[in-house]
Amino acid sequence: MTPRRWAGLALMVGACGSLALTDEGAAFLEIIEPPSTTVAVGDTIQFTARTLDRSGAPVEATVRWRTPDTTISVIAETGQVVGRFAGTARVQAVTGTEGANLEAFIASDFFTVTVTEPQAPPGTAGISR
Repeated sequence: MTPRRWAGLALMVGACGSLALTDEGAAFLEIIEPPSTTVAVGDTIQFTARTLDRSGAPVEATVRWRTPDTTISVIAETGQVVGRFAGTARVQAVTGTEGANLEAFIASDFFTVTVTEPQAPPGTAGISR
């Protein structure tokens, strides 16, 4: 799958014309979606991100993952998403400092994750105990 990039956005006083950098030197956040964004309840999928400098070279920076939804759980440090309840949810990657100090902050668009009910093992459909 082709990676998608987001540029750093910040209120830059006196720095017009230059791309904002996070406090760790990232200018871009690149996301690689998993092959499928559908997961069964209790299963996991993995989102991957990397941070890049102004020239597009990888740079070490902290990426955190978050969701405003309860349909999934996301491990902030790794991007692993766990389906909790059937439905849809959103997940987003962020890097930089978010807040009133006006430092650069990069946030991806939200990615939609569909959570399905677990499938019954073959040959067990309709069997109850």
